Amino acid sequence: MSLSGMALAAAGPLLSACGWKPLYGKASTGPSGSATVDAHLAAIGIKEPFWERSAAPFGDFSAGSRAKYDARTAQILHNALRDGLNPYGQPAAPAYTLTIELSESINRTVTADEGDARREDLTLKANFALRDLKGNELVKEKTRSVVAYTVLQDPYQDIEARNDARDRTARQLAELIKQRISAYFAAHA
Repeated sequence: MSLSGMALAAAGPLLSACGWKPLYGKASTGPSGSATVDAHLAAIGIKEPFWERSAAPFGDFSAGSRAKYDARTAQILHNALRDGLNPYGQPAAPAYTLTIELSESINRTVTADEGDARREDLTLKANFALRDLKGNELVKEKTRSVVAYTVLQDPYQDIEARNDARDRTARQLAELIKQRISAYFAAHA
């Protein structure tokens, strides 16, 4: 057994003594002990995210240019959440519903001498709510993810960099939402 393996074996009793238990898996029951966190996550039906972003593909930063929907980013978030909560897909009879409102902003962080953007931060924010079948709000929170990318002043590469940043922020948001809902079920279910 390696030194790191021995350290992990020694940490097990210490972690269980302090009340630590895994968030996912068979040992992840909530306080009532009736169902695992995974079982509660698998019972969540995800509604299609509502989206708001800048309408200009190359970053017109005026407040008047807003689009209400970006199908690809919303789809990436939806699919990442669906796969993270229940790898078998949406439940046939969900016990909970998850609604999400997304908004995106792009901020120039580094600018060259000519005034052209060379580095930008893409921020994706999500307001999400988990409700039971009766409509009672169980979790209502806000979270965000920020990804920086380089602007090369080449239209194709700049669109690809921005789309990659959207993809990464959507996947990070999906994981953050899953963690927050899992923590709720671990403490309350």
